Amino acid sequence: MRSSARCFKALERIYLRHRSTSFIGLGRMGHEMALNLFSKQFIKNVDTHFVVCDAIPDSSRAFADKFLGQFPRAKLAIASTPEEATLASQTIITMLPSSPEVKTVYTEGILPVLHKLPPEQAHGTLCIDSTTLDVSVAKQVAADVISAGAEMVDAPVSGGVTGAKAGTLSFLVGGSDASFKRCESILSLMGQRIIHCGSSGSGLGAKICNNLVLGVQQIVVGEAMLLGQRLGLDPGILAGVINSSTGGCWASSVNNPVPSSLEGKSPPCERDYEGGFATVLMLKDMGLAKDVAEQSKSPIPLGEAAEELYRQVIREQPDLARKDFSSGLNTISRALVALLVPLDAEPLVSHLRIVDKFSVVPATTYIGAEFPKILDNPLVEYRQANLTVPAVVASCFEPPEGQAPYDYVFDYTGEVRNDRTEMIQINTTLNISRLIGLEAAKHKVKAFVRIQLPFYDTGSSSKSQHTEKDDIKPVNTIGIWWHETLRVLAAIEGLNLVILRTGFVYGPYTNYGIITSGITVASVYGYLKKPMKSMWSPGKNPNNTVNVADVAGAAWACAEWIGPLGRTEANVLAGEEILFHNDKKKVREVEGMPPHDQKLIAPLFNLLTGDHVEEINEHHVSGWTEMITTSKPPIPNTPLSAYMDSFALAKHVLAYNNTKIKEVIGYNLKKPFFNHEAIKEVIDKWKEEGSWPNLD
Repeated sequence: MRSSARCFKALERIYLRHRSTSFIGLGRMGHEMALNLFSKQFIKNVDTHFVVCDAIPDSSRAFADKFLGQFPRAKLAIASTPEEATLASQTIITMLPSSPEVKTVYTEGILPVLHKLPPEQAHGTLCIDSTTLDVSVAKQVAADVISAGAEMVDAPVSGGVTGAKAGTLSFLVGGSDASFKRCESILSLMGQRIIHCGSSGSGLGAKICNNLVLGVQQIVVGEAMLLGQRLGLDPGILAGVINSSTGGCWASSVNNPVPSSLEGKSPPCERDYEGGFATVLMLKDMGLAKDVAEQSKSPIPLGEAAEELYRQVIREQPDLARKDFSSGLNTISRALVALLVPLDAEPLVSHLRIVDKFSVVPATTYIGAEFPKILDNPLVEYRQANLTVPAVVASCFEPPEGQAPYDYVFDYTGEVRNDRTEMIQINTTLNISRLIGLEAAKHKVKAFVRIQLPFYDTGSSSKSQHTEKDDIKPVNTIGIWWHETLRVLAAIEGLNLVILRTGFVYGPYTNYGIITSGITVASVYGYLKKPMKSMWSPGKNPNNTVNVADVAGAAWACAEWIGPLGRTEANVLAGEEILFHNDKKKVREVEGMPPHDQKLIAPLFNLLTGDHVEEINEHHVSGWTEMITTSKPPIPNTPLSAYMDSFALAKHVLAYNNTKIKEVIGYNLKKPFFNHEAIKEVIDKWKEEGSWPNLD
């Protein structure tokens, strides 16, 4: 029986209060805390009763479904109000957003019930509040509960959502010795350290001081990690240095804001900063610290500066308010925007909407010198959005008032970091593209162009070039799930899909990829006056490249080609089977993944220019750092780095044949050669914007 169908009759259960625990407040922290507490209590005693209550009924139902899914025999009910929860249980735990919610829940819900209960029932009641709130409010609420005959402690927590999930929280308890002894065994089911800090309000005082430290530390950790990356340091190595040295702290070792910096861990930055401690809550805690500091006449200049930074983040980027407080345009998509709405020519479109997770005003990622000028064009709309949410994706397809529905969709989405886990690849590559594809099919867009980056290996076969008909192997986890994304899109009924499979991309303002790294590293060898070394003999292992201008031009040509044809005729002219390269068991586990033996056909085109054959296996960071610091003028901030990760250093063999796109679509390359002139164009653009060292 689903929990939502279970009827709660509080008055009939008063006699069970001594065997029941109520948890009020099922936010990110409360949900995980209650899950740990109830699970362990049920394992110890199957006759224990549980009650949950939240201002959002769906949160209570979701918790009940999850808990009862794990423990079908458990006795759990949903209370619609704090009064019902108090009537039902002798132990009441509250985990609420802030002071106003605590005041409301206790004065309008819990306290009136305590006053009405028989004296023995009231005396046996224990209230535990784990909210981080104003100390004066906590003291007043505790005094009111005690005057009603019950016991109360303030027990704020330290350890965040990660600690709540793992059951490793620290509880900082304020209350009498007797109340502490009574609550200690309960709190130990949710945490590892239970610290009695003193009388009522003392736990909150300790928590506020702790979060003051955390709020300041998280900012400086973010600053240090950003500085290190701009100096060419690998985030994982830098985090390791900090965490094993005097800079080590929770903000760096557990909540590091840079993806892939913590091997074997999954901080919120690995999930687009979802599921952590919300920035708006950190702002609240910094405000509490400021308030009590003013009351006690204790100066906190760093705390005040940190509070203003968090306030500024929320004011300028409201979407980050509910994301983790540690929170960072697709590199090649900017070239498409420049093609469609050029600075010095007539636009090719009547309206262009760009959707990405980053902010552009102010920019929270590198966007190049020309892109901001394009954004000033009234035909261009930029929307910052979380595309993992179906409703958000749907809203992105709603045209502005007075505009016709969108004709073309260009899908540049996908996680490009090779060290991301399978879960991240599924969620941020396959799932996002699938949601966009489904919505595009629903809106009957004329063209859906998927850009497929070169996460393949054509191998050491004698065949010099591989056509679209050849079965080539995806590389590593990233390649498997990028390739699976093509199968998922090909299976969507009514989607006018074209797949554009590129070589290794380079070009102006393109700061990502092995070609950009190679150009940067080559400059270091030139500066050091040393011969550039490679991991294998030049010429034996081709790596096809392509300029961003041609990715943009070919994408537009593909859209113009399939638009009047439709998918059925396009499949006849250019369709290829997208073969299965995954674990068959994943078909049951991953939503939207078609059966392994389903034959899926979609128009597919290779796109490439020449070869890039030099792969470097040296340490280049010190040379690059010297170059940017001795530049005239020095370059304190650059999106470029001479660091090459394991993927960039690995052997790559990529040999495509691009005859088909020329013959079927008629697209001819704008930048057909990867040579000295092509590289000079890229470097000149970086020099103009101050990203490349001037050593003349």
